[in-house]
Amino acid sequence: MDAVVKVFCIHTEPNFSMPWQRKRQYSSSSSGFVISGRRVLTNAHSVEHYTQVKVKKRGSDTKYLATVLSIGTECDIAMLTVNNDVFWEGVSPVEFGELPALQDAVTVAGYPIGGDTISVTSRVVSRIEILSCIQGSTELLGLKIDAAINFGNTGGPAFNDKGHCVGITFQSLRQDEAENIGYVIPTPVIQHFIQDYEKNGAYTGFPILGIEWQKMENPDLRKAMGMKPEQKGVRIRRVDAAAPESGVLKSSDIVLSFDGVDIANDGTKGLFRHKMGANHLHIILLQDLYLQLYLFLIYVLSMGTIMNMKLQ
Repeated sequence: MDAVVKVFCIHTEPNFSMPWQRKRQYSSSSSGFVISGRRVLTNAHSVEHYTQVKVKKRGSDTKYLATVLSIGTECDIAMLTVNNDVFWEGVSPVEFGELPALQDAVTVAGYPIGGDTISVTSRVVSRIEILSCIQGSTELLGLKIDAAINFGNTGGPAFNDKGHCVGITFQSLRQDEAENIGYVIPTPVIQHFIQDYEKNGAYTGFPILGIEWQKMENPDLRKAMGMKPEQKGVRIRRVDAAAPESGVLKSSDIVLSFDGVDIANDGTKGLFRHKMGANHLHIILLQDLYLQLYLFLIYVLSMGTIMNMKLQ
């Protein structure tokens, strides 16, 4: 728990109606945690439009000035560092664990409102699916836990029963009909962010397939597209002109599978799968057909012929 820190930020939002000046400053506090390489991870919204960022260790009264290394808006992760050697004394970085399964116990640590000391809450993973990130208006893999994430708790780590970090808390559902619903950024997304920064020196984002698709639940539609009764898949409606597969895929092609995983007619067969390669992170998110990977196989039914295409 000594790796969990409190993050203080002074924000100054731009004034788009009067771009020659900025809005009034305001301050916020959130959580973060230390990883290898003398770095600290927190949420991107915790340091959004930052003017000054400071971090404080557990049990210390000293706030250390932090430098923002990278901000990933779409995945809501930010990386910080502290150029003061005293801050790193006696701090051990957290170790990342595997993606948890349903009903696995997780422990959320952070500094929520209502107190100054660290807060620890134990809950279980209740759902694993594609989540919409409020910060970046994107959809990525996420974990749902049956614990409310209060203001100040975001950016803190979620540990499994072995003490390994399996995610970063980042948002909660606040509705009259909902209670104790929090969301966690899982380790595959975190590892992609870290490896992206280490490889490119900055966060460059998540790749996407670049297509619009249509469900094939209508049997008459499947018959009209030349699909056999045992075949399932989704129809490509449009391919982005700038997408790397634009020279191969075209409208009305039927995607049958990704990387050997068959796709159902509603596009939800096979929620996700991840593999660790030598230098690449392979993630396949099939529920909404968002591909977060560098190398994948696509089997396409085009004009009644199955094609095996390998896209880099």
